[in-house]
Amino acid sequence: MIRRILRRLRKQGSREVAVAPVNERRPVPLEESEVEEEPEPDIEVDTPQFKAWLEDDQEVTVVDIRESHELKLGYAEGALLIRMNDIPNRLDELPEKGARLVVYCAAGMRSFGVTHWLREQGWSDAWSLTSGFPGAVEAGMDVKHPT
Repeated sequence: MIRRILRRLRKQGSREVAVAPVNERRPVPLEESEVEEEPEPDIEVDTPQFKAWLEDDQEVTVVDIRESHELKLGYAEGALLIRMNDIPNRLDELPEKGARLVVYCAAGMRSFGVTHWLREQGWSDAWSLTSGFPGAVEAGMDVKHPT
């Protein structure tokens, strides 16, 4: 959520400021050339785009990284259930590195970090669902409940 707010502020033309020495108490605007901004990787997919992938019958592997107690609310049918901290030890359960993965958690924050890490490991078509589990349901995935 914070990164989305910062991204919106950047798009609106907000300028970053540097804090002046304590005795001056006024923020001093940084010159554009002084701000070194890393490009943010495009690793998020929103609900409408995810829904379009599902409706177009594109091959998508969905990965639910929530904890067991969160799964009591249900999970997307057909999703791989791999807790966030178990991902490094269960990479062999993921499809080949060229496959499209959509990772979701409860609200899209943890999945962003996992997706970024998966991209670093070679899954170049891995995406974080910004809306989390509710977005998977909204996109039309059936909900399954643990037995």
